[in-house]
Amino acid sequence: MQKSIDDSQPLLGMIKTKRQELADYLGKTEPRHSRLISCSIVSGALAAALTAGPGIGGEGFIGFAKDIMSFGVPVWQVLCLAATVLSIVVVITNGMLKSHDLTSRIARARTCDAKLEGLETMLKLGQIDMERATQLYTECLGDMAHI
Repeated sequence: MQKSIDDSQPLLGMIKTKRQELADYLGKTEPRHSRLISCSIVSGALAAALTAGPGIGGEGFIGFAKDIMSFGVPVWQVLCLAATVLSIVVVITNGMLKSHDLTSRIARARTCDAKLEGLETMLKLGQIDMERATQLYTECLGDMAHI
């Protein structure tokens, strides 16, 4: 038996609240995820470029680098140190991405938001009974326990 739209108002309010929580979470997490990925990519590329210069350019590259930089230490040491530091940055950022499982969490949050949006639409149009709607809502809560 279909209940009236007024009976669904409490559940619609809870769905709206959860969708806002998801939007807030995604608004905070997605930029952080993007920064970590960008940092990893840029640091890895720079580390590769720093080691490729002497490897490909040989003595000509070293001579050119000496003309540009004069630190009083051999240029190859500076390049190796910089490449090492950048490689460490790559390892740390990749470790953070994996340990926080941001990619998976963001995907689950997006999926849950889509499910809640569909549930909200069905409730507003009276296309689902309250018992089934409540069941679907509680299933979504389990999917977003990390938020």
